Amino acid sequence: MVERVMTRDESIEHLLRRSRRREDDFPIRREFIQSRVENDYGEWITGPGPLSKLLRAPHALELLLLVYAVTTSGDYGVTERSQLWGRAAGIYLSPDQGASMAVSRQWLHLEKLGLIERRQHGQLKRIIKLRERGRIGAFTLPYDTPSGAKGDVYFRVPFSYWRDGWNQRLEMPGKAVLLAAMSRRKETFTLPQDTRGAQTLGLGRHTVARGIEELLSHELLVRAGAAEVVNARTMRGFEWAQTYQLAAPFNLNLSNAERERLGTEQPGLVQQRVGADSQVGQPG
Repeated sequence: MVERVMTRDESIEHLLRRSRRREDDFPIRREFIQSRVENDYGEWITGPGPLSKLLRAPHALELLLLVYAVTTSGDYGVTERSQLWGRAAGIYLSPDQGASMAVSRQWLHLEKLGLIERRQHGQLKRIIKLRERGRIGAFTLPYDTPSGAKGDVYFRVPFSYWRDGWNQRLEMPGKAVLLAAMSRRKETFTLPQDTRGAQTLGLGRHTVARGIEELLSHELLVRAGAAEVVNARTMRGFEWAQTYQLAAPFNLNLSNAERERLGTEQPGLVQQRVGADSQVGQPG
């Protein structure tokens, strides 16, 4: 008799269900995309967050997103077999010992970035999520629930990312730009593609350009027109830039100020488009 092995989708669903979240989404701090860093002159500037260091580690990103989704309270940890993690992240689909080494390499990468901590839990490893800013010098911070206050801004990622198959359909540039776009928390936003502008997203300009085209081709991103934005390096100090909007199910992140603006300009629009954002403030 042939023994059945859980599929990748079944493994992911097992993890998502054990999270027991009230809503089918989970929070990520914006600092995962963009971090405040100190430059050589002692000035605090916006720089790339840990996401920029995962662009060539797609399996590590998938594992991290699953950990973010599953862990909700207590020590913000989760204990599962390596074989389950391997299947869920698409690393190793066979039910043998090879999964342990393959998955362990990805955990080690995330651990070095200061995004997780591993602890022995019987014969298995318990994965503890840490603060999304990652390692700054020799220091990491334990995870706590984001408040949404200034300096602690977060956005939400829907479980539809997995359940609709976007984890397999999107390449890394598309995933990175999708996360960056959700972190903007606006209905309409720009995605600068020049070198300096892309760095404000914590990404390279080629990654941004490729990610935008990928999301447009999947109709997850929509061109919304043009807006005049500040650019002090130009003759007049302004320039015209392409603006975009996210399509469902990823258009669930709007700041309170943005919701108020939309409610004033177009009454009823907020309820129609961003009802899924009603849970912001209860990250879990």
